[in-house]
Amino acid sequence: PAEEYYEAVVSTQSGHYGRGSLFAATMRRTLCIQLLALLAIQFLHFTDGKAFEESENEVLSLEKRAEDLVDEDFLEKRETEDQENEVEDEEEVEKREPEEEYYEEEVEKREPAEEYYEEEVEKREPEEDYEEEMEKREPEEEDYEEEEMEKREPEDEALYLDNEIEVEKREDDSEEAVAEEKREDAEQSAASENTVVEDLDARSIQASFTLVDYRGRIVSSGRQGLLLYRGGTVCDDGFTWNSAHAICRTMGFTRAVRYRSGLVYGSFQSRKPIRLDDVICSSTHWASCRATSHHNCVHREDILLTCTGTGFQLVNQHGSVITSRTEGLLTYRQGTVCDDYFNYSAAHAICRLMGFSYAAGWRHGQLYGSQQTRRRITMDDVRCRYSYWNYCSYRTSHNCRHYEDVFLTCQPRTTHRPRFTLVDWQGHTAARGCEGLLLYAGGTVCDDYFNSNSAHAICKLLGYPRGALRYRNGHAYGSLQSRKRITMDDVRCTSSTWSSCHYNTHHNCGHHEDVLLTCRP
Repeated sequence: PAEEYYEAVVSTQSGHYGRGSLFAATMRRTLCIQLLALLAIQFLHFTDGKAFEESENEVLSLEKRAEDLVDEDFLEKRETEDQENEVEDEEEVEKREPEEEYYEEEVEKREPAEEYYEEEVEKREPEEDYEEEMEKREPEEEDYEEEEMEKREPEDEALYLDNEIEVEKREDDSEEAVAEEKREDAEQSAASENTVVEDLDARSIQASFTLVDYRGRIVSSGRQGLLLYRGGTVCDDGFTWNSAHAICRTMGFTRAVRYRSGLVYGSFQSRKPIRLDDVICSSTHWASCRATSHHNCVHREDILLTCTGTGFQLVNQHGSVITSRTEGLLTYRQGTVCDDYFNYSAAHAICRLMGFSYAAGWRHGQLYGSQQTRRRITMDDVRCRYSYWNYCSYRTSHNCRHYEDVFLTCQPRTTHRPRFTLVDWQGHTAARGCEGLLLYAGGTVCDDYFNSNSAHAICKLLGYPRGALRYRNGHAYGSLQSRKRITMDDVRCTSSTWSSCHYNTHHNCGHHEDVLLTCRP
């Protein structure tokens, strides 16, 4: 109707206005169409937005419904699972009832077995006590092993020396048969003399005593040592001068000059077992002594002994004592020594006892005429298992002649020249005639027992023949002195030569006791 109306208006107007009015009418028509189109578009937009909101609300409601359905399904499943679990629990309880009954029966059956086990444990308690006893014995066995190791050191050295002289030992074996016959004759002749003194002198003298220093080295005549018996110490209970003299004689010395007790050698002494106690002697001969291996002592009661005079000497044809590597007649208490059973082990042991290093050779014979024949034969049947005197035995009675006297050659010990130096405050060698800090092996020297003899002996070793000018003690060189170790103590010298000196490498000093020495240029 609008278009018909519009056409009528246009036709009426066209009649009035002509062609110009026709163009205007066309424009108005176009505008009306556009207006209508805009209205239609607005209407469509409005309807579409409303539909979109409605559809979004529907989607949200659907999602909520889906969630509710899921929750309902989950709850239903949960209920069914709970019901199933309850059923299973009931079945499990029903199954366990017979098992519990069976377990109770097993417990009842095991009660007699447990009672039997308790009886077995009670029976085994003595075995556990035995194990404890074995554990207690382990330290004793370790001490025994240490003792055996200490014994084996000299044994190994002796075996080495014996291998070198095997040929000469075979000659000794060939003479044993003759010596055996001679010894039987001597025993028959001694049987008629039954006095106590003769019986003691005729007995074989053998006791495993040793005198050692703090390092376990065997000490020589005139030096104090720790007394050991079979590697262990000796307690002072019942110990007298008779005991001291008897033990010194068994080790080849003439007599004892001093004995005391104490713990002097630290761990070297304290880790050793106590082997001997109650050493009681009725005379100065070991055959008159009795002792026990059971003790009630501690190591502060250990015996420290000093023996003197070996009884052995090497003399030349004029009767003078030999100290060099020169063959001489072997004498014991001014009498000669017979060669029965004598071998290189005996030769090494006697040379070491006299202060030599070892035996360079030995033989027998009558070489010194009246110097030899006027002496008594004071020792026979010297038997040494190893090359140390504590492994030897001998007799003071004999069945020998002087052509069987032993001649011995001993190797002197190498003189030990310690590494002494004199230094100034910078550590350089001190100038001649100037005071310096005395060092031994890089450490200082303590002044205990240090005297003018010690000072002279050390200066002579340092190349000053005129000896020492003066000495003193003190801490004079600051940190140069205090940071050094103390490496020498107890320097005792009986003369102004170093060979007469003894010393210790352990000390009980402070650096204020260090020796400062000035040698005479």
